[in-house]
Amino acid sequence: MNNFVRLNEIAKEFKARKNNLYKNLDDEILLKGLEISGLSGTKSEKIAVLRRIVDLKVDPLLNELKKLGFSDDRQEDVREKMYEYVKNIYEKDHADMIAQIKKEKILDEFNVEILMLIHNVGLKINTWQKAWQEKIIDTTNKEFELKFQDIKDAVKFIKDNKLYHLDGNEIADRSYGAVIKNGDAYSFATYAVAFGDEVKAVSDEFEKGIKILTKLAKTDSEKAYINYFSKLKDAFNERENDRVIKAWQDAEIAWMDIKSPIQPGHPLEYYEDAYTHAVALEWDVRLVDDGGVDESEFKSNITDSFLHVYDELKISDDKMKNQVLSNIQKTQLYVCVPFIFYGAELNGLFSAQVVPNDESVSKMCGKKIFAFVNYVYESAKAKPFSKLSAEIFSKDFLDFGREILFTKPDVWKKVYEISTIGHEFGHILFISSDTENAMNKSGVFKYIEEYKATSGGLINFFYNEKDEYKMAVFYELIARAIGLVGWMKVDEVRAYYCEGLIHLSLLFQADVLKFNDEKLSIDFSKNAYDRFKILCLNNYKNLARHYANKLDAAEFLAKFCKSENSTYMPVDDDVYAFVKYYYSRFEQISNEIDESDEWEKWQNKISQDTI
Repeated sequence: MNNFVRLNEIAKEFKARKNNLYKNLDDEILLKGLEISGLSGTKSEKIAVLRRIVDLKVDPLLNELKKLGFSDDRQEDVREKMYEYVKNIYEKDHADMIAQIKKEKILDEFNVEILMLIHNVGLKINTWQKAWQEKIIDTTNKEFELKFQDIKDAVKFIKDNKLYHLDGNEIADRSYGAVIKNGDAYSFATYAVAFGDEVKAVSDEFEKGIKILTKLAKTDSEKAYINYFSKLKDAFNERENDRVIKAWQDAEIAWMDIKSPIQPGHPLEYYEDAYTHAVALEWDVRLVDDGGVDESEFKSNITDSFLHVYDELKISDDKMKNQVLSNIQKTQLYVCVPFIFYGAELNGLFSAQVVPNDESVSKMCGKKIFAFVNYVYESAKAKPFSKLSAEIFSKDFLDFGREILFTKPDVWKKVYEISTIGHEFGHILFISSDTENAMNKSGVFKYIEEYKATSGGLINFFYNEKDEYKMAVFYELIARAIGLVGWMKVDEVRAYYCEGLIHLSLLFQADVLKFNDEKLSIDFSKNAYDRFKILCLNNYKNLARHYANKLDAAEFLAKFCKSENSTYMPVDDDVYAFVKYYYSRFEQISNEIDESDEWEKWQNKISQDTI
């Protein structure tokens, strides 16, 4: 009875309607967003609002507000109002999708009730998200940002005041809690204590849904959902700091047993919070989609690539080696479509994800990698071309990428597999159970870990190279590294920004990129690819040795980046000049559309196979 093909079609239909808003800059959904934001309706303002609604990106809107001179308080007010507006749009979408499923009888009763439980919990998490943002990001983190000159000082303060959870006898690398301030005294409380009313509302919805599912469950795979939801409810409700990590580990162990096409997601990542690493309120359903990825071949290649570097460097760490090899083999790869999503995900969905981050859970159960290939592909085609890209890149360079995007979907998806799925597998390499804690003494482990992940995917490609994809992979790396500069001042994605700075440093060092008189030149040739490849391989080996020795991440980061004005800037003078120039142009024109007819021209070139 369960028609998962039709279920995927419904998800894609709803997303297509959102993507089509880029083709009508006078749609009432957009106009209402402009009104809420207090914007007059220039094209750049419309794009900024559409990025918030369609792509769930907050930063383009905030950049536009800053450019217009909105005060910090007014920007925060618009951000909160637009979260509420976007929340209402997607809550209605998600309710309508579930209603359509019921009407068409696409799923059996048990699977419908799974979606109902997740939706009902999601509505409560959407409300909780506002309180989470206010208490953790807008209050504690802003205070810490003013209080401490350097992240190292904040890390020391957090340790001295015990503002953390314990994982066994060690300080956990993440938390499910918030700082409580009473006068000049600081303490730390679990989510159930810090957000009592919100957690109770979530817990009540779990309780209702679990009772319904228990009456319907017949198979082991169905009972796995009930076990997972029960463990998750317990984790949310845990009130003791010394027991909360164990409760979430139990939930994630249960989650790894769910291998059905309806994959739930839950709080897993902590990018938003640079200080206490409070895990964000992610909540969603991912539907398994038609992937076309040869999982066994990919695992075999990534295993060989890891062993190649491990043996060449003569690393001797059987514990780490065995954990990496085990994690690769145990990893479950899901090519998915985002279906319904709530909380932090209304502020931005991921293009791929490897989880859980808890290495003790992964040691037992492996990991899940989620890749949203078709979703990201359709989103990439939908967005109008930007004026910034037309200004920074040559037309020939842009045309190379656009030819792939609009007329060679198989190549585009293969590059996604190499780079994005490769990135997620790259996270697994050279990691053991204590690596993050050992390397995070200065609080910047994530700032090199994202580079390690992407370069791990690249290394895997270099060792398993296919000529027909070399230049496409090279193009994607160059374009992405430059684009990441736009995240210079966005705290929650600073890890990716720093990753971009390291890539750019190597690209300049290899003479792939040169910057003179406000003009970027790109040597996009096979010789340039070969020069970069050599530097990238050598840098990755140095990084792998750094990980094997579990040295402070700050030591590696310092080779490429230096702290400056609450962010990081490149050490290399030429890279510094380019980054400074690019970001200044980004602030001025990042939401402006390329007014030529290039986008329309490429839309017309979409091959029949992609329609």
